[in-house]
Amino acid sequence: MWKNKRLLMLGIFILSVTLLVGCAKEPVTSSEPAPGTTEVSDIETDVLVIGGGGAGLVSAITAAENGAKVVLVEKMPMVGGNTMISATGFTASDTVLHEEAGIPFTVEDHINRTMEMGKDLPDEELVTLLAEESNSVYEWLTSLGLSYKLNEDEPWWIIPTEGHYGSQLVAAFQQEAAKHSDLEIKLNNKATELIVEDGSVVGASVEDKDGNVYTIKANAVILATGGFGNAPDLIGEYNPKFAGAHSVMSTAGPTGDGFRMATAIGAATRDMEYHQMRPLATPGYWIRESVISQEGLGGILVNKDGVRFANETLKPLDLVPEVLAQKDAVAYVIFDADIYETSNGKNAVEKGKMIEADTIEELVEKFGLDAEVVAATVATYNEGQDEFGRETMGKVTVAPFYGVEVAPSSHYTMAGLAFNKNAEILDENGNPIPGLYGAGEILGGLYGSGRLAGNNTLDDVVFGKIAGKAAAGLK
Repeated sequence: MWKNKRLLMLGIFILSVTLLVGCAKEPVTSSEPAPGTTEVSDIETDVLVIGGGGAGLVSAITAAENGAKVVLVEKMPMVGGNTMISATGFTASDTVLHEEAGIPFTVEDHINRTMEMGKDLPDEELVTLLAEESNSVYEWLTSLGLSYKLNEDEPWWIIPTEGHYGSQLVAAFQQEAAKHSDLEIKLNNKATELIVEDGSVVGASVEDKDGNVYTIKANAVILATGGFGNAPDLIGEYNPKFAGAHSVMSTAGPTGDGFRMATAIGAATRDMEYHQMRPLATPGYWIRESVISQEGLGGILVNKDGVRFANETLKPLDLVPEVLAQKDAVAYVIFDADIYETSNGKNAVEKGKMIEADTIEELVEKFGLDAEVVAATVATYNEGQDEFGRETMGKVTVAPFYGVEVAPSSHYTMAGLAFNKNAEILDENGNPIPGLYGAGEILGGLYGSGRLAGNNTLDDVVFGKIAGKAAAGLK
């Protein structure tokens, strides 16, 4: 019990610091040492892990467990990445929790649901491996002192018995990493380029926070740098309809560094046309779309001119470009007390930090919107005739009223580097790139066009362990 409480308190502390760091802009870096900086010695190691989120930490721990000398570089001032702010749980099948609850969720169920969510586009061999290893992930996490229960309404979900999921997970990984004297974590160190010799990846160029550039030579490199939710250029390049979007829901780290480094040496990609976006995001939180689309209840979107601009019941991915097309690529969610009484409404108010007011006019004045225009917009909407073709026209009439500014946000990068069941990164001919492995959100091919929630932190561990063990085998 004491171990669980200690992890809970450590996780809370780490999460609070991470949220502050995540709000900061990434430091400006250069490819040459800054004037007046000192020379940094090059390093040699068995395994180099690039990225210190959940996947990177698991990769490093596993490589160290398998006898390798490991260096992990993380460009941010602390480890954790987006794993730290993951608030829910992970997906698993055929665990003791399912057995005890008498609620089956089998490996076959897990595979089928994952394939269904991705419209049968995911690589079924990889999905099968993910599902088959999920129970061992559950057993390993509980061996670290973490405690979970089954979400009986959605039996693929394994959730914490108490506390915040991601921060507890990272705290446990940090404690495990600290047990290995041959595992060094270097914070504020950004890998900038992979080093290739005779066709094999043998290390990376790294820049520290003072601008000093040095090399880390290794027998194997594991890329665990996350997706590119904070790289508007990459999002726009591969998904033009989402151009201009970035992530307000994540830490500052996922800017596509590993993706850029790997593709620069010929790594292949998968599913680049798919990116999970959310139209209604506030810093650190995604407001569920039902608050403006639930049948029989009223909730609307207005722009900075105070007028509606789209059918709010559009599919989320179709609503994203509608919001992006508005001034400053923002909109305002407005709903009334009836929506607040729903679970998603309460969460939107509390976690999305919505403002409350007794009248529509009072509410929108707090956003600097024209109160008369918005009041007229709401009145027209309440008449039940919609120029945008909306059919679920519940009224916005019951005080108090709630509102918040929202923007489209990257939620998860389904696209990524092509890889195989050994976590080896593949070249454009489908062959493994010698010495290069991957784990976590940087990988493509697992989810196709849609992701089963919870699979992402599961795959961090599954492929982190596979990559770490395989990379250690090259020492």
